[in-house]
Amino acid sequence: MTKLLTVDGIEIEFEKQNTDHACKWCIYLRLKKKDKEQTFLMIRTNEKPFTRFTYNSGKTVTLSEEVVSEILTNSVNVTGILDEMISDYEKGKNETKN
Repeated sequence: MTKLLTVDGIEIEFEKQNTDHACKWCIYLRLKKKDKEQTFLMIRTNEKPFTRFTYNSGKTVTLSEEVVSEILTNSVNVTGILDEMISDYEKGKNETKN
């Protein structure tokens, strides 16, 4: 059963594990409500996490580069990563034109 929570803030962390650990990835979901913060959920997996950034227009839900940009510019440790992703995207667009 899906739970619907209303919170003031949310943090999602993807942590790649050392080869000595029991799993390859840990994903943490941290929530903030008023002045209280807590790790709500920790997920361990050997599969690389898959993320999807979508926009709900009210009629359809579509993948959205604007949402990717909005989320990543609010993320920690993305200096240069977003620029590299944009550069790779632009290279791909140029290669398909040629």
